[in-house]
Amino acid sequence: MTAHPMTPVKPPTYLTDIFTEDETARLFGVMRNKGPWRLIAGIYFKSVEELLAVSGGSGDNEEELDLSDFLTPAFRGFFGNNGIVYEETVHDIFYSKKLLDLVKSMHGAQYGAPYLFQFNMQGPSPGYDNGHFDGRSWRGMDPTNTPAWLTSIMAKSGLFDAWEVKAGQVITYHYDSDIDGGFTYWPDGPDAPPSRFAPPFRNSGILTDNQRMFHRGEASGPRDRRGVPEGMALHSLLEPDGEEDWKVTTDGVVVNRFKANEMRALFHYSAHVFTDMADVKRYYDHTDDLDRDRVFEMLIADLRGRGVVFEVPTDPIADRAFIATLTRTYAMSPTIFPEEAPLERRRRVSA
Repeated sequence: MTAHPMTPVKPPTYLTDIFTEDETARLFGVMRNKGPWRLIAGIYFKSVEELLAVSGGSGDNEEELDLSDFLTPAFRGFFGNNGIVYEETVHDIFYSKKLLDLVKSMHGAQYGAPYLFQFNMQGPSPGYDNGHFDGRSWRGMDPTNTPAWLTSIMAKSGLFDAWEVKAGQVITYHYDSDIDGGFTYWPDGPDAPPSRFAPPFRNSGILTDNQRMFHRGEASGPRDRRGVPEGMALHSLLEPDGEEDWKVTTDGVVVNRFKANEMRALFHYSAHVFTDMADVKRYYDHTDDLDRDRVFEMLIADLRGRGVVFEVPTDPIADRAFIATLTRTYAMSPTIFPEEAPLERRRRVSA
């Protein structure tokens, strides 16, 4: 039986005491002193069609939706990316042998290199996420040079697995509460029942293959504080508020404030790993790379083979109708959710 394309190499493993006290202090120091930080949705998406391609929606009702319908107070920053550390104070953490060895062990790989180290700060939020997976890498194409919506379509199509770069993540949570806030994941594919890790999380988290597994951070924070604040927009920013707390601003105007204990933080480390030296050289010498022309040729050929009726785009990377067609064709999304963490309906943001 062929495995679902969204099946991890191994189910997640729970980890504790991931960082030392000194490492944790330095990571939080960057978060408080190097901002402000942008909304995750504002970093990656320009249209609702692009977001639906990642979120698992079908794209059938895009005329009824706007990006504002998907806003939650989830913000992101980067310690390093594409193998380069951005913050000198966390240099040794980005290049940690401990973290890299964890990812190598998951794949049984001989070689590896850190790829991405980012963090999220999540204010009180409903459980809108119906499951997603992280941006995948292929030889020649990865999240540094490819839009998030396209990497999502490539992954769900299953057409490009021969070029996939193996990867894994160490995700560390700080959420000292038992009010929701868990981690739901679908290790047997989105059509199967999920599993979950429950809070509280104190410098604990998971070793995981999130690029091949649907997962989600559940609703979190005080339940009476989870509405989207009036005035929050795609370009809103998260900034420190005093010594410990946080504020959300839009065009310099404060639209919400959060206490430190209302926030859920995570550190997200990702590494690329390689089975052997031939695998290393194939990647770094670019002897077998994909490019956008080849990707779109393969996708268009697959659409035709499926009998999908569509107009061949002149600019497929920006054609909203074509993006919606791809989203409908390769749509997949979890439908079963834990009783403790149900999927919630979105509420349109007031004008």
